[in-house]
Amino acid sequence: MDRIKLLAGLSAVLILIATGATWVITKDINTTVVILTLASTLATVMMAVTIYELDIALKELNFEAVSAVYEMMDEKVKGDIAKIRKWHQEDSEKGLISKGNVVKEEFYREFFRDNEKVKTVSDASRVLNRIGYFVYRDFVGDWFIQEQYAGLILDSFLAMKPYLKALRDSRECGEEESERERCKNGPWFLRRFYLLLVVISYDYLCREFQENCEKTFKKYGYPGHTNPIPKEWLAEDVRKWLKKKGYKKYV
Repeated sequence: MDRIKLLAGLSAVLILIATGATWVITKDINTTVVILTLASTLATVMMAVTIYELDIALKELNFEAVSAVYEMMDEKVKGDIAKIRKWHQEDSEKGLISKGNVVKEEFYREFFRDNEKVKTVSDASRVLNRIGYFVYRDFVGDWFIQEQYAGLILDSFLAMKPYLKALRDSRECGEEESERERCKNGPWFLRRFYLLLVVISYDYLCREFQENCEKTFKKYGYPGHTNPIPKEWLAEDVRKWLKKKGYKKYV
């Protein structure tokens, strides 16, 4: 975009110089008009070529980003998500989790004692957060994520939510009680782009495929379906992006 603006400015200056010089030298209106026409045509051709080159470059960048997303959503990530689903089911059966994400104190002790669980949740959410960053930076369109992965992303978060919330609070919130309580209900930082993915996935899946949406929430014990990301969890940069992209009702 900056390149186009620079070229447009240079073209305008060159047209003015060429036209002015021709008039000063010839004092002939017809010759001046001919030079002006030629200069304008040349500038138009240059602009068209530049825009075409930029269009190709953007398509190549988008293709590379899409390929990177496919590579990141590999079998390891899907396997990690499957593990977390299983843990959620087991902890629900033991009564450690109820209504999808309401947990008992014992849940935290068991979770943080299990290094495999902590690492798996951390690794899977890190990859999804990276994909969310691609969307945030417009390297990949939100429509692509919605059409390809909306169900998986929403499912992954509903399974991961109690574990990821515990992990986030332990890493981002301080030790002082008042500060910690405020932090727990405040905006996320380390996984904020994963939350962005969840919002756009929820919007698409529960608008276009309501039955599938309801089944997904029901599978994890939620009494109904509603946006699983509280507005207070969204960081300011994520809020601005969601507003700009038409997801204002979620912020």
